[in-house]
Amino acid sequence: MSNLAINKKLIPSSTRIDSIDFIRAISFLMIVAGHFVGALSQHGVDRHYFHKYYLGGVGVSFFIITSGASLYISTKNKFDLKVYIKKRIANIYPYFWICYVFVAVFLFLSFSTVCLGNDPGRLLITFLALDGYLGSTVPNTYYLIGEWFTGFILLVYILFPFIFWLKNKNIYIAIIVISSLVAIQNTPYVVEHFLLWNDDPFWNPISRLPEILLGVLIIDLLLLKNKKANFFTAFIALLYIIIVLTFIEEHYRTYNMWGISMWAMTFVIICCLYENIIIPKAVKKIILFLSEYSFVAFLLHHQIIYYLVSKIQSQEFNRFQFFYFYVVIVLLCYFLAYLIKPIGDKLKRKILEL
Repeated sequence: MSNLAINKKLIPSSTRIDSIDFIRAISFLMIVAGHFVGALSQHGVDRHYFHKYYLGGVGVSFFIITSGASLYISTKNKFDLKVYIKKRIANIYPYFWICYVFVAVFLFLSFSTVCLGNDPGRLLITFLALDGYLGSTVPNTYYLIGEWFTGFILLVYILFPFIFWLKNKNIYIAIIVISSLVAIQNTPYVVEHFLLWNDDPFWNPISRLPEILLGVLIIDLLLLKNKKANFFTAFIALLYIIIVLTFIEEHYRTYNMWGISMWAMTFVIICCLYENIIIPKAVKKIILFLSEYSFVAFLLHHQIIYYLVSKIQSQEFNRFQFFYFYVVIVLLCYFLAYLIKPIGDKLKRKILEL
């Protein structure tokens, strides 16, 4: 997940999409919930209050769509390739590098663990934040933070100018959907011949191009500020979900094309309805905070979860203790993000000034 929160200093307030901030915030909470349950299960604790694969899958899908939406917002008025590249580097790397150093120092002080080695190729992969993404094809990387999604979104950055250009073509939807299906079906072949590819067919950028495009299209819709259009779109999205659930023998929680397509339609419904309800200013401020700090919190959350789960006796957790532990993890993620993000912001400004 990247730090794609719309920066007030860079984007006029009139183009701010409140629903995108809201979905980015709840996406992070879903991903943390999924990983939390997964970490507990690795320690022999099975709690079914959260569905780890379902929540994680929905959260990732929402993040991918919001990434496409935010990229489009920042480029729709004028696409300058040099500025685009600089912004993309500034949005990811300062935070990744600082969080990596923070976690590496913490692990060294806590466990005397030295995570980096002297292999120049693997050092470069880590420096470029691709180590989590390439973990399935490049063994023994120096991965600590970011998981597969950070490398994934960097590759999306490379593909997005093509999507931006293709959007003006009459058959762009067909091209993107077909490209996605071909990529998914041929993942084993591509993995053998292309380094920057993950062996999970749904962890590759071309496979998820329809979600990136959906983020672009939803922004065009929401910027119209047309309630009738929003409600009609939400109705069509709901109708799609109902039809698929009725006629396709797959569960809504299944991590495949049908499941992902329904999660995407859920995204559309939330956006279209959220934009037409009145949100108190105090609540908006909280959501904005959760959204803007979500990327740094995302970079840190996995290590925080693993560390706390290994330290706390969770075998006898009741329902209240389970959710209390989850809330503590979320708050700690955001507390550390609140401390670390300003440092990354300074480095980001330096990069943008180059």
